[in-house]
Amino acid sequence: MLEHIIHHSLEVARVALFLSLELNKKGQRIDIALVEAASLLHDFAKTECLKTKEDHAKMGCQLLKGMGYERVGEVVAQHIRLEKEGNPSAVSEEEVVNYADKRVMHDRIVPLEERFKDLIERYGKQPSGRKTLGQLNREIRRVENKIFMILQIDPNALASGLVKEMPQF
Repeated sequence: MLEHIIHHSLEVARVALFLSLELNKKGQRIDIALVEAASLLHDFAKTECLKTKEDHAKMGCQLLKGMGYERVGEVVAQHIRLEKEGNPSAVSEEEVVNYADKRVMHDRIVPLEERFKDLIERYGKQPSGRKTLGQLNREIRRVENKIFMILQIDPNALASGLVKEMPQF
């Protein structure tokens, strides 16, 4: 893996683990080990896919499933786009990893607005890319609302540094 992808993945894992632990304190049933594995591995196929132009989420999923990590592969497969709308009262591991990935730009926790501005600059040159990013933005806003309705904290606390209890790697 490229060095910057490693740093990104470590920060995504920090955010995902913090959210999972806090959500479990509020009665959710998130598998912490699954979130940790999937968030650390969510981009592990990206370096290769930068060369081949393949979908790194799909390739990562296939590789992990091929190694016997079925459930980790399923979560990795959905770190870019969620396959279906989740249960409105329960947060899934897929949603946590997907959301954490959207909140980390390179190796910094940023508000969704900043992350999507960067994504649009990089991937929104064509109308189809802008349309897809608009759909992803609406999707992740629903997830953010659900997570932070349960946690009863401001989502910007992640980026502002108010959240000091995040795990360190």
